[in-house]
Amino acid sequence: MASKADTAALIKQANGTEIDPNKYTQANLTALLPLAQKGDADRTEFDAKLAEFDKSIADAAASAVAVQATPLERPITVRVNDAMAEYGGEFTDPESHSTIGKDAVTVESTGFVAEKLRSRELIEER
Repeated sequence: MASKADTAALIKQANGTEIDPNKYTQANLTALLPLAQKGDADRTEFDAKLAEFDKSIADAAASAVAVQATPLERPITVRVNDAMAEYGGEFTDPESHSTIGKDAVTVESTGFVAEKLRSRELIEER
C-alpha cells in the first residue's frame, strides 16, 4: 500500500495538482488518484471530488469548534444520600475537585458526578 505522500505525488504527476497529504485521509487520496489519472480532459470530476472532500474537512473542523465552544453540561446541585450523610460521608470529585457531603452544593456535571447519581450515592437537589 502506498503512503499518503506517495499517493499525493502520484496525483501531482497525473494532473499537476499539488495536494497536502496531511490534510486528507488515505481513502480520500486513493479515491482522487484514478480521477487524476484521467488527466485534464476530464478534470471536472476530479475537481468536484476534491471540493467535496474539502467541504467535509471544513464542516468537521467547524463542528469541532462548535462542540468546544458549547458547555458540556449544566451545573447540578447534589448531596450524598441520607445513609451516607448520617455517617458524615463525603466525596471529592477527582475531575472538578469539588467536595460533596451532607449539605447540597452546586457542582459541575462531570462523569464522576453522573456515576454517583446512577449508583444513588448522590442525590440531586432541585
